[in-house]
Amino acid sequence: MRDTVRRYGRGLAWPAAAMALALIVAGCGRSVNGVDQAGKTQLAPDLYGCPDLSGTYAFPPPGAKGVSYRGSMLEEFPIEWGNRVPASQIRGLTIRRVEPGAYEFRFMVEDTRVVQHLALIREFYKPRYRELYHLLQAPQRDAFIAREGEAAHAKRVAELGPPAEIVRTLRAGTDMICRDGWIELPRAYTKPIRLTLGEDRSILGESREISTVGITVWCGDGCKDLPIPTGTYTGTLRWPRDDAQRPWRVQDLAARSLLERPIDEIEAEVARREAEQARSDADRFLAADDIRGRLEGLAPAGTVVETVEVRGGEVHVRYTAPTADVDTLLNRVAGVGGNGAATGPQRVQRIVTSGRFHVRSVEFVLTDSPMVLRSEATASMGNASGEDPASGMAVLSAAPSAAVAGSAPANAPGPATTANAAGSQLPPAGYADPLAIQRRVGRLFPAGCRVVDVRYGGERVTLTGQAETHRCVSDGMRALDAAQSRPELLSIVRESNDSHRFEILIVPSALTAK
Repeated sequence: MRDTVRRYGRGLAWPAAAMALALIVAGCGRSVNGVDQAGKTQLAPDLYGCPDLSGTYAFPPPGAKGVSYRGSMLEEFPIEWGNRVPASQIRGLTIRRVEPGAYEFRFMVEDTRVVQHLALIREFYKPRYRELYHLLQAPQRDAFIAREGEAAHAKRVAELGPPAEIVRTLRAGTDMICRDGWIELPRAYTKPIRLTLGEDRSILGESREISTVGITVWCGDGCKDLPIPTGTYTGTLRWPRDDAQRPWRVQDLAARSLLERPIDEIEAEVARREAEQARSDADRFLAADDIRGRLEGLAPAGTVVETVEVRGGEVHVRYTAPTADVDTLLNRVAGVGGNGAATGPQRVQRIVTSGRFHVRSVEFVLTDSPMVLRSEATASMGNASGEDPASGMAVLSAAPSAAVAGSAPANAPGPATTANAAGSQLPPAGYADPLAIQRRVGRLFPAGCRVVDVRYGGERVTLTGQAETHRCVSDGMRALDAAQSRPELLSIVRESNDSHRFEILIVPSALTAK
């Protein structure tokens, strides 16, 4: 039944006179004695005249022309967190006469609603769910029962689990009225709902209902359906006897099979694994900033290293480059690893961004490249330049290699010859002296970088310097590249928070000529 007292739109209310008339009309009708529904012996009225309705019953929702439950205790049932369970989600109830003039109604919530509530407890009330979960597992369950007893265990499980029963205690004179073999449940706006026992021991009920017709009216902010009363009818209900009805219990085998592991335990386990992986990654790989500096040292002009992430036993790299140079960095990185498939870029993805067809993004993964490994980088430094491996100096040899699958041939520099740490400081034929070369190349580096040493070795010159950031090293290498020196970054190692040591190889050019 639609509410007979509603407010519609702006200032339009149900007329008081019409409401009064509806209630007067609803009160008309002949009262039927509950004893007529079932014998007085079967009803077994107590000293308050209340029939004995004890039993378990199905609770079907009211049908057409049936009792609406509106304005009564049967309409909806408050539960925890301020939620309410509507009558349509109640599937059964048990009634027990606890003493003369007093009943206990236990309404059973639909199983699907209970399971949904359990999922909410698991997600938002994690300590509560964790305790419930373990009280239902053998070790803690057995220990709790041995300590507190089975009744205490069942009580605690019911407290922790989702509410599967909603209990209401009704007393004659306050919550209900017993009259003529009926119990009457009060309603807000019309005659009470009356319940009694049928001959088949099912619950029978009736109430006076108001029939309405809906009229659509415009209320300024949209259309509203305005119910207009057209008369009254006697609504009826029947709650069939059903002794098989029982509430959902989380401790039942079928219910326990729905239990998932507590979320906070899963989260803690994931966090432990991630922490262990992070420690392993830190032991295996260089810091992300150091790897970024090495990549930027190999990147040609116009290529930007956007992200470097060390995670999950891998180094994930993303960079953008002009279409013409999209594979240059890939091939230079592959050359560092000595052309091995495991040491080069893996899972390479080239991405065209809408509206930026002249620029492409590239993503790849490194796992065993000397570019990223601590131990191999240190060993390479010792082997290539004669430095002590314990010093932590890392060598990068960007020698040309086979192009990465699917890429264009790399415009990589020629074979690298590393300067010997004990190499001669006397300039070979055709080369300028070390101080002249130092002054020339020093002017190409931005503020924050300075060249402190120049050495000769083979056909190349090794520049050693100090830098405040990786960026100034990258900018300096781009300037050297523009001067036709084909620079190769041998190493860049952090010595303190604001100081890095770098070594760069350059080929003969105007910068080194006598």
